[in-house]
Amino acid sequence: MGARASLLETLAVLKDCLNDPALVDTVPNGLAHNARARMLRQGLAVLIFSTVETFIRERTGEVLRSFDNPSLVFSDLSPALQKATTIGALDGVRFRLKLQPVADKISWLVANLVPISSALTNVQNLSDHSFGYSASNIAENDVKEILRSFGVNDPWSQLTSLTARFGIAILDAEAEFSSIKKRRHSSAHALTGQVLYADLQDSVRSSLAICLAFDLLLSHSGALVNAKEGAGQGGRPQLLHSDIEMVFVDPRSRAPKFLVKKERVQPPAVTARTTLRIFPSEQLAIAYGEQYAKARRRQLVILDAMAIPSNWVTW
Repeated sequence: MGARASLLETLAVLKDCLNDPALVDTVPNGLAHNARARMLRQGLAVLIFSTVETFIRERTGEVLRSFDNPSLVFSDLSPALQKATTIGALDGVRFRLKLQPVADKISWLVANLVPISSALTNVQNLSDHSFGYSASNIAENDVKEILRSFGVNDPWSQLTSLTARFGIAILDAEAEFSSIKKRRHSSAHALTGQVLYADLQDSVRSSLAICLAFDLLLSHSGALVNAKEGAGQGGRPQLLHSDIEMVFVDPRSRAPKFLVKKERVQPPAVTARTTLRIFPSEQLAIAYGEQYAKARRRQLVILDAMAIPSNWVTW
């Protein structure tokens, strides 16, 4: 299962968990129930952050392994990406080696050193450990480092702006990520930690927004690198959220219709969507939307009945 499918599956389970009344405090005299609810909320706080950091690590690894242009060479990568896929990957492997079973350490190490040692001659097999593996948890700077290495300008600002364009606006993506991370750390290390039910609801919603925005920026910039058109390279400008153009599949609940729309106005102006085609089924709408988006280097975002992204396809 790919990183994207795994993320969506896990978020669906987390949302289902939040429907359980066992998570909600009862009247003040329900001490036993409330104690259980508090511990369950702490556990979910840990899982929510783990979901985000797992996606960031795994999706970044997938993009690094997606380079298939036979003319792409190591020198085509940005200096930051060159450093990350060699020195950064070595740091990641060194840290993760400690976590391997004793009997497997040597074979695991040898296997994971191969992509690092061959990076200069084979960019089609870059190391999964290039980003986010040199510490126990991912932090704000890790997210920034990943996107900056791929040529994204002011990454957290671009993430914040992008979330507003697909309907899950976050006032400050970096601050929200930090809150989810801190909630995880306090829950994991203190049994008396307090996690509010409303905070968990917001965290699941924000996690989807952050991961989707991250994926759109990373996938777009990664595809440009593969085409030898990397942002910030060869005199090209760094990537902004306004460089990400989206196509939407938008269901209509009043009738069995699915609209394929594109953004009509480029940011930073207020965006609007104009309908391209209308289809009787979601499957047909997605097929057309994917073809239309890919031909124009756009990203396809599939909305649910509440106009919340339920899936997406990158070119």
